[in-house]
Amino acid sequence: MAYAILLIVGVSLLVMPMSVPRFKSDAAYSVLNTEWNGLSSFGKLLYESGEITPVLVPYDSLGLGDMNGTLIVIGPDMDFSRGEIEQVREFLEGGGTVILADDFGTGNELLEGLGLPQRFSKKPVISLTYTKNYEFPVTREITDTTLSQGVDYVVMSRPAVILNAQSPTVYTSNASMLRGEYGAFPIMDVVSYGKGEIIIISDPDIFTNSLFPQNEPFLRNLIGSLPERAFYIDEAHHRDFNPYSAGTIVIRRAINKRLVFYYVLFIAALAFIIESGIFGLLLNRLFSFLDRFFREERKGLDEIISRLEESGLDGDKLKKILREIETGSKLGGGHGR
Repeated sequence: MAYAILLIVGVSLLVMPMSVPRFKSDAAYSVLNTEWNGLSSFGKLLYESGEITPVLVPYDSLGLGDMNGTLIVIGPDMDFSRGEIEQVREFLEGGGTVILADDFGTGNELLEGLGLPQRFSKKPVISLTYTKNYEFPVTREITDTTLSQGVDYVVMSRPAVILNAQSPTVYTSNASMLRGEYGAFPIMDVVSYGKGEIIIISDPDIFTNSLFPQNEPFLRNLIGSLPERAFYIDEAHHRDFNPYSAGTIVIRRAINKRLVFYYVLFIAALAFIIESGIFGLLLNRLFSFLDRFFREERKGLDEIISRLEESGLDGDKLKKILREIETGSKLGGGHGR
């Protein structure tokens, strides 16, 4: 009966569903938001590529300046303190990478604090090349071959442009207009800063769940081009960030037939060894071996005492000292307390 219980419990643990806590947020550009304006799909991509850590506290509380990896700031709408900007500066100077994707949020505040000339335009660019309607322009103007590999186009949503760009790698299409000017405008700029670099992208919407299916090849190339695989994704600068528990996710495990076979084989072998008497025989041999071992040790000890007696020492006193050591009566043991 006991073997049947072991078999049932073990196999059940191998195949039963597993419940995992799930947390969500309805804040725009949050990695915990599974709706159209969230970044949960992008978060899964980061998880597949390395280690992802949501940043829920100010950078100076986190000690960002002493860390390595990639800080990802998407759609910030809360101010950056002087202490936080200084932490980002130290992070970049130490060799870290920052991805700043924004349009009309507080991204300019961070750029200004770092002493960079780049700025996000205050108005969106209008393009004649789009998908659903003019609010979703597309572009194929990617100058970096690493980023363009396998990418048909990038879909945006009312993007800003990067003013004063230094090393643009992605532009809008040539059929674009901003403040009465026509042409191709930079929407991604890569800037060296100390030992690190900051990647500026003027549309946070390319990371959202709604546009992720179209932009996944581009985003995979972007993540694959990064030097580090530790990702810190900023949630602290989302004004409406409010994580809450929404229950659990049930993961149904596929039956691993090989593992189940080995477990059943183990239970069968265990039952055979115990019921056939082999287990008892092994125990008897073990106890017999230990008994002979300690008898030989005692015999050897008696021989040593005999030799000491021949040299003039009192054998009875030596035996008494040994007994006191064994029982602990002179060392504070259980018999002498």
